[in-house]
Amino acid sequence: MKRIIECFYPGKSFPSISVTGSACALDCKHCSRKYLEGMIPALSPDDLLAVAEALAERGARGFLLSGGVDDGGRVPLMKFEPAIREIKDTTDLEINAHIGLTPRKELEALVKSGIDSFSVDVYGSDETIREVLGLQSRVKDYFEVVEGLIGLGASVSPHVCVGIHGGRLKGESDAIARLKRTNPRNLILISLIPTRGTEYANVEPPGKEMMMSVVREARSALPSTRILLGCMRSKADRSWEYELIEAGLDGVVLPAPRTVERLKAAGYSVKKRSECCAMI
Repeated sequence: MKRIIECFYPGKSFPSISVTGSACALDCKHCSRKYLEGMIPALSPDDLLAVAEALAERGARGFLLSGGVDDGGRVPLMKFEPAIREIKDTTDLEINAHIGLTPRKELEALVKSGIDSFSVDVYGSDETIREVLGLQSRVKDYFEVVEGLIGLGASVSPHVCVGIHGGRLKGESDAIARLKRTNPRNLILISLIPTRGTEYANVEPPGKEMMMSVVREARSALPSTRILLGCMRSKADRSWEYELIEAGLDGVVLPAPRTVERLKAAGYSVKKRSECCAMI
């Protein structure tokens, strides 16, 4: 029997909530607020409590708590901290929070609120942060969030977006190398999705060779880290998902049915989970 491969199917059991609705202070070249439009809006603590209650009643596993960022790159979650505590006290819902550049003092409060897992985007190029996101922040700022959360004992899943800089590699290797300092339990690899209405709408998405090179590099640099292929990725060609697993992935979100068939035929043990891949 080969190793266990986790396959994640979050769907309605683990939806995404935006605390800013479709609003965001940035206009990133790869996103331009488009992905906020598909999230459940919860603009106030009362809204969040109501959404959580409805999710709990229908038997959901949990939710991603996210939203647009302010002009400093932070998802404004602090005003929701009491509501988060109440949700964790009164339901069994799991919460994965996508937080952006949250300062240390706020990190401590959010960890204490009971959030189960934190997702943090990390970059390896200051130029990417400046030109793609439109922020004057630095690579070190994002890694300080990861390191701060780990120092607080939180479960953290750094995310590296392959090809985010116009579809080409720029800083991914540096980001992975820097993660060796913290040796995270999870690393989630995502990739640029050419999205209508964004500046990168017509960019070629990362292909097989690019994705394979990043997976192999991550596996070599982080031998004890759980490396997953996340949901926010191009699915234009999924014929090589199996090869990415062979190269070192431990799991895939929403794998193609053919990928699962190949895994089983090859002797892998497939574990299906109906939640966010950041949940351990």
